[in-house]
Amino acid sequence: MKVHNMKVLLRWLLVFVMVAGCWSDSPAASAASQASGYSTTDIYIVSGNAALLVDHAADTVMLAELQTGRFTKIPVSAASVLDVKVLRQPDKIILLHKSDINQLTKTVLSYQGQVLSRNGIPLKLAEGDHVKWTAPAGKAKERIMVQNGNIFRLYQSPWRQPSVTYDAKLSDERFEYVSVLDWDFQGYPYLAVKYMAQGIMSEYYWVKTVNLYTKKETLFDDFITDVEVSLKGAKAEVYTSNVYDSVYSPVPANLVRPKPSDIQPYYQLIDIDRGTKANVLEGVFAANDDGGGWKTVLANGRLFVGDLMQRSWSLYGEDGAVIVRNQSWPGEGAARFAGYDPERKTAFFVEYAAGKPSIVAISVK
Repeated sequence: MKVHNMKVLLRWLLVFVMVAGCWSDSPAASAASQASGYSTTDIYIVSGNAALLVDHAADTVMLAELQTGRFTKIPVSAASVLDVKVLRQPDKIILLHKSDINQLTKTVLSYQGQVLSRNGIPLKLAEGDHVKWTAPAGKAKERIMVQNGNIFRLYQSPWRQPSVTYDAKLSDERFEYVSVLDWDFQGYPYLAVKYMAQGIMSEYYWVKTVNLYTKKETLFDDFITDVEVSLKGAKAEVYTSNVYDSVYSPVPANLVRPKPSDIQPYYQLIDIDRGTKANVLEGVFAANDDGGGWKTVLANGRLFVGDLMQRSWSLYGEDGAVIVRNQSWPGEGAARFAGYDPERKTAFFVEYAAGKPSIVAISVK
């Protein structure tokens, strides 16, 4: 979950907990405690045996060993975490976090949660700055992209002046506001920006891909539900999630939203340099009186797809190949996907009870 969405969730969570606190032993109070873990934790899949949990409600960072269910607490506040990167060869986890004076610190962890190093980065942050770190590659040093509002600035050592600046501002007379909601940057020159376009009782999500070197930009504004975007080289992976009528019920005439009877393209691939988008995975997700829809999570080269009505899940490769299909979703569809071990054919999920996480291992049929 990204920073903008997390702040909104935390505000609603605070209101919910205050109300639920009036019934300390009631089901509502229990639900508030449970929801705090499910909805306020970012899960980063590290490997087939490890996942990093950044729990914003508990303000903790933990490394979960999936096979044993053991948690190792990392000496970093969740509130301070700005970016997480999982590296391979060498196997490391990079945590970028800020101090009380908005100074950046880079902590390097092993896949077992051991702190390998901790170094300060002399890049002063301003209020509202969001950052993403990229590893050294070839002759290029490590870099940090800083975003604030519409402005993106790319820095590298000695961190004094940006080497690249980009203004992502968009305007459209059909909407009152078009604002940057999220973004991804994995290395120069490719950038992907997610926007929210807001009008009267309507909101849409757009994605723009940018080659910062050639200046080529392409805007994709044909999504009818929420999207996430992840960069991989010169490709942008776009994956959608939706709960039917989750925002407006009934849906206003001026708002286009997915219908349970329609085929939904839930995983698409953008060629940034060509400016083209192709459907990789699509399907129909039914609904009943209890609701329905779908949830996708892209991590560690695999796409998790959950069917909210059927309370089932499937797993695909980034090329669309089926890994696992139509498995029972633990926690009645509430458990969070945390990883998959192909050798043992075991999937791992995180469940919460009284605000505390536990690992559920599921043998795949």
